[in-house]
Amino acid sequence: MQLKYAFSFAAVAAFLAACDSTVTNINDDAKAEGTITIKVVDNHSGAALSGVTVYSVVDDKAVVADSLGLSVWKNQALGDHSYQISKDGYATVHALVNLAEQGAGDVPRVGDVIQTVPMYKVGVQAKGIVLFTDDKGKTNGASGVTVYANLPKEFVPCELTTKTSENGEYSFDKLPEGVEVTISVGQEQIKSKTYMGNDVKLVGGTSMRAGDIINVSSISLVKSSAQIVKIDDNTNSIDVSSDITFTYATELESDSVNTTKWSVSKGSSNVLISVSLSKDKRTVSISPYSGKWTEDASYTVRGTVYSVDGASSTVNSSFTVGGSDSSSDKPGQVEDLMFATDPDYSYYAVLTWDEPKKGDVTRYNIYVKTNLDNDFAYRTYTSGTSYRFDLDDFSTSVTTIYAIVLPVNSDGVEADIEGAKAVKYNIEDADDDL
Repeated sequence: MQLKYAFSFAAVAAFLAACDSTVTNINDDAKAEGTITIKVVDNHSGAALSGVTVYSVVDDKAVVADSLGLSVWKNQALGDHSYQISKDGYATVHALVNLAEQGAGDVPRVGDVIQTVPMYKVGVQAKGIVLFTDDKGKTNGASGVTVYANLPKEFVPCELTTKTSENGEYSFDKLPEGVEVTISVGQEQIKSKTYMGNDVKLVGGTSMRAGDIINVSSISLVKSSAQIVKIDDNTNSIDVSSDITFTYATELESDSVNTTKWSVSKGSSNVLISVSLSKDKRTVSISPYSGKWTEDASYTVRGTVYSVDGASSTVNSSFTVGGSDSSSDKPGQVEDLMFATDPDYSYYAVLTWDEPKKGDVTRYNIYVKTNLDNDFAYRTYTSGTSYRFDLDDFSTSVTTIYAIVLPVNSDGVEADIEGAKAVKYNIEDADDDL
């Protein structure tokens, strides 16, 4: 999972201040179109930059700025005009120019716009190391880990990545000067264990120049034990020859699935059983050693499973052969599931719902997919009826989030996915509110 971190408000203010827009030619002449002039300057010196390529997204056309750093775009319609500006030795930036109608009345009067856009030399180097502690307590360099450098959103791209070397070292060699950059590590798999970066490093700033070297303090990865989620079992439909099955969303540790971790009892006596794990390592099957359960008899199955990264989950469920146990009945679906922007913090999205009308519920499993994903994946769980998403936790390429909430009862039985409602949240709409 990639992480997205917003840059500081100071950096935003500095960039917007540098992108100065001047409106001219506001007069009484009828004028339905306007002229946009882009003036490109060096951020540090303020000098005009010649030889800059200015590409208009709206016109799908590129021109080269003159010796004064100017490119002129005539006969432009009302509305937003997006430009991508590039030059060797500088970071590519994006500029948005709004051409608005001026004055009042039925006759359109469009003012011309001159916008100054700063460019930033590249060549600031930021280097550091990513560390993790193994199961023996030894600290090692984390090899092959993806490190992210997030720039202000006006830069193209605004997220850079690199991989750590065999000893965990990394380097970003062409960062732009004069801006703050956040460096971070997301979720990583190391030797079948899940690790997360524990902090974000803020580097750079207005004083940094091309050629400067930033030694970033080490990033330590912390082992993360993912929640084991049981997504299905068949304890409410066991006949005399059925295996008991428990299916999980997470891959299980093979060595932990055995008769020392699982038991089935009838009354006060344990039943001799055999236990196996499916090929995909997600389903535990339990069968009576005799080959058959007793018709109409009631049993209790208990067990503990472990994921490959060390998390565990316990089962304690009763079933009746040829019948069902009410405690294993699946709960119904949540009511009134909806997404909304947090009224206090617009970089959060809040998912809310009402309790289902059917069944007891002890928690809610939340599944999420984005416009970059094909399938829903388990994200987290909560015992309440709301969950808040930090939008900065998603990649900058994510524009839409979809969520499903499935209630879970006291036996760990989850509501059926069939009939579950998915709701959508558009991150771009939240950005418009900022």
